[in-house]
Amino acid sequence: MTRNCNFQCSYCYFPHQNTKIENPISTSTLLNFLSTNNDKWLVGMTGGEPFIYPNFVSLCEAITQKHYIGVDTNLSLSKQIKEFAKRISPSRVNDIYASLHIEEREKRNAVTQFIENYHTLANAGFTIKVNYVLHPLMEDRYQNDIDFFKKNGVPITPRPFKGMFEGKKYPQNYSEESKHIFALHPEAGIKMVFNFRGVDCDGGHSFIRMEPDGTIFRCPGDRTVLGNIHDSVSLYESATPCNVNRCPCQGVHYVKLNPAENWFIEGMRSFITGAEKSAANAFRQTLLYDSEHSSALNNIGVFAFSNNDIPHAKRLFKHAARIHPNIALYRKNLALTESADPETQQLGASPQLSEIVRPSAFLAEKIDTE
Repeated sequence: MTRNCNFQCSYCYFPHQNTKIENPISTSTLLNFLSTNNDKWLVGMTGGEPFIYPNFVSLCEAITQKHYIGVDTNLSLSKQIKEFAKRISPSRVNDIYASLHIEEREKRNAVTQFIENYHTLANAGFTIKVNYVLHPLMEDRYQNDIDFFKKNGVPITPRPFKGMFEGKKYPQNYSEESKHIFALHPEAGIKMVFNFRGVDCDGGHSFIRMEPDGTIFRCPGDRTVLGNIHDSVSLYESATPCNVNRCPCQGVHYVKLNPAENWFIEGMRSFITGAEKSAANAFRQTLLYDSEHSSALNNIGVFAFSNNDIPHAKRLFKHAARIHPNIALYRKNLALTESADPETQQLGASPQLSEIVRPSAFLAEKIDTE
């Protein structure tokens, strides 16, 4: 809806501005598009901060006469939230995804406001999922924050930080303490980035991304333009292969996965939530359905390495690299094992997991020449 936001979270990649939103899409234009072919849509309303959009509650009210919505919000605008609770039927709202940015709340002396707004919506019957981005800088204070909000009737789900911090890639490099936190919240692994290149997906068919100006992209990761609601839009007639290396949003609900790929996804989710034994088992299940799944081989090798079984890790990395020699990650991991001290079997660096769901298709679509 907008990239503007009234918060300035340090780890956010959106610009920190809260200027007036210019040229909002008219309700009639949006409804005309949604009603094409008499379809019914679930409209995920996100930003930035959606509640700063002009006449936001009225727009929600109009959409929910026929369609359904979901809202991503920081729960900061109390007046609009109270209005939303009075005018919008919870039966037409899939969920409200509320982000608890505790540092920003404390800056504004607005922690109590968050709790009050949560209960305004919860008492009205809305499903609210409160998430807490467990940025590496927040690890030391996380437990105290969770205990505080629990006492105030607000359940919290930790969400993994995705990105680089102090030269390390997250969520792969969380501490054991943080992995234990995620192990208590398996739902934390639902929203994570995957590489679905080559996998058939309904993106552009029954799932699309709309930009603030009405431009329609195939999805958040694939910015192929399908039209603009002010002019015309041509959606795909069926599922087509994913064309990008990073699926940053809801693609996991729209890709057409075979059993091996389903098990691979389960393995990655288990790893993110700290359940490494379950992850390793899921990757082994992947190989039962596809013995040449190089990502699964690589990832089992990472676990073998973490258990100090360097020879086994080396065999697995070598096998993965033999299947797909042009994927640089496998060669890098293999090189790490080959540089190990033969007496101590210790390395100065750790191998990395692969997120490629269908590596053979990935290789066919895009040759990595590193």
